[in-house]
Amino acid sequence: MQEIIVDEGKIKCLITGKMRKETPEEYVRQEYCRILLDVYKYPKSYIDVEYPIKVGSTDKRCDIVVFNDNEKSQDNIYWIVETKKKDEKEGREQLWSYMSATTANFGTWTNGDGILFYYKDTSRSNRYIELPDIPKYKESIDSIGKYNKSDLVKCTDLKGVFNRCNNYFFSNQGLTQDKRFSEILKILFCKIEDEKDLFIEKCEFYVTPEEQKTQNGLDNVRGRINKLFAKVKIRFHEDNIFEASDEIQLNDRCLSFAVAELQKYSLLDTNVDIKGVAFETFVGANLRGEHGEFFTPREIVSMATEAIMPKINETVCDPACGSGGFLVMALKNIRQQYEELHKKRPDLNVIGLFREYANSYIRGIDFNPDLSRVAKMNMVLNDDGHTGIFHFDSLIPFEQWPKKITTKIAKGKIDIIMTNPPFGKKCVIDDKKILVHYHLGHKWEKGEDGIWIETKKVDESRTPDILFIERCLDLLKPGGRMAIVLPDGILGNNGLEYVRQYILNNADIVAIIDCPVESFLPSTDTKTSLLILKKKKTEGFPQTFDTFMAIAKTCGHDRRGKEIYVRDENGDPIIINGNVVINNDFIEITRRLVKHVKTRNIYD
Repeated sequence: MQEIIVDEGKIKCLITGKMRKETPEEYVRQEYCRILLDVYKYPKSYIDVEYPIKVGSTDKRCDIVVFNDNEKSQDNIYWIVETKKKDEKEGREQLWSYMSATTANFGTWTNGDGILFYYKDTSRSNRYIELPDIPKYKESIDSIGKYNKSDLVKCTDLKGVFNRCNNYFFSNQGLTQDKRFSEILKILFCKIEDEKDLFIEKCEFYVTPEEQKTQNGLDNVRGRINKLFAKVKIRFHEDNIFEASDEIQLNDRCLSFAVAELQKYSLLDTNVDIKGVAFETFVGANLRGEHGEFFTPREIVSMATEAIMPKINETVCDPACGSGGFLVMALKNIRQQYEELHKKRPDLNVIGLFREYANSYIRGIDFNPDLSRVAKMNMVLNDDGHTGIFHFDSLIPFEQWPKKITTKIAKGKIDIIMTNPPFGKKCVIDDKKILVHYHLGHKWEKGEDGIWIETKKVDESRTPDILFIERCLDLLKPGGRMAIVLPDGILGNNGLEYVRQYILNNADIVAIIDCPVESFLPSTDTKTSLLILKKKKTEGFPQTFDTFMAIAKTCGHDRRGKEIYVRDENGDPIIINGNVVINNDFIEITRRLVKHVKTRNIYD
């Protein structure tokens, strides 16, 4: 996959290799260059940028040009792509003028938020026909939409696909944000349903150029998608994702657009990290941050997963799972273990074994019903585990948990917990019917010997992160492992010393990694640390333990979320095997932490 490199106000062109000024428009152009190379599979030698053409007597430059072959001339242009930040009407008219002045049969306009595809019908005085897509390399217009499942490719910009669908639904149907969220979710489930049906090689999730021209064709598209959605509702009828009465509410244009955006991709085969970033964007601001819910940076999720070392047949749980980031990363780790096993035992059905693991050992709970739905979708996208995701308040006393949850998530039975519980002063638990069930929900007093003692008095309130520490330790079996992201106040504030004592009495601290403030920016500037714990087999005052400690000064991006790179003595980014080296201390810290754990047999 091509990598877009941005450095100090410059962006490296994927076609020419030259450094260009970094602007939003240039980033859109480079993203589409990547799509031309990775998705449409056109040779780089067939493509040029800022290509000069004559439009009448005027000199113009096309943002991207794809030629019929290696010959680069105005009379050999096959496809023109315009990526400037214009509105749709202005961009379309400019594209048409360029197509009219050249031999280009196909044209694309995109500003990153929207996208249009056109075919020039020369038999009708250059009439421009809107298409659902452009043919891939060595394919014809008749092949658009007619995909077998083996033809599908990995998506390199799923975030962009989601954004364009979201914008199109608003512009062409006026759907509110929550409605757009719901409809995109339905379409994604339909796409996955089609990909999972291995008995039929031909895709049912598609739209062709001919179908877009007529109402009868659009009706056929809707009929296919409705059939897929009916199967989705049957498959997931016990999972509270959709109601039996739910229907796809998109109008014909929006439905056709969404299908066209997704039809050429295999969502199941798309990179886990690309899907993760897309999901975090997809959920949107209306589902995050209001009550201390912030998505855990992928760098921290990856470090925690590698450090906690999940094994086949170990249960992994996140009692504040959000969109499922920790659980997906655990699945990725376990999948790699099965792939290694398959090298030794090629006779094993590792795909079946992996799915059995995902459904039997992956567990998650979230209080937000929309986030729990998204987590289920995330599991489905990553080859399942959705049956272990529940919408519930995991801080409610164990005695009140429903049986459908306790049969899968029981007190003292979990091998591994990885979590980033909600934190912040805006979200507090003040229900004494809940607090009374927690040691950390009571008031504590410091004795003359310096030891904190729990009193019988229930405190007025607690932030949920404190209660989650106790809840997670209770869920773990003796010897179980936990990775938890906590605000630094828990580790350093004098008034929270009793919390630290509680942790030390109940767990060995395997590692403490101080995370840079940029880690969660721009979502929140709260300073955090990652704790790796191993639950003691018997509660007791802390004994000497060899704890790994590290301070990460960089996390791969700056305060604005922009990537930062490792540089040589001249200040230039270091590139290895064609990939720029990200300045991320978590990578080296993870390597040393894993070595620390293995050499000391800490988890044995």
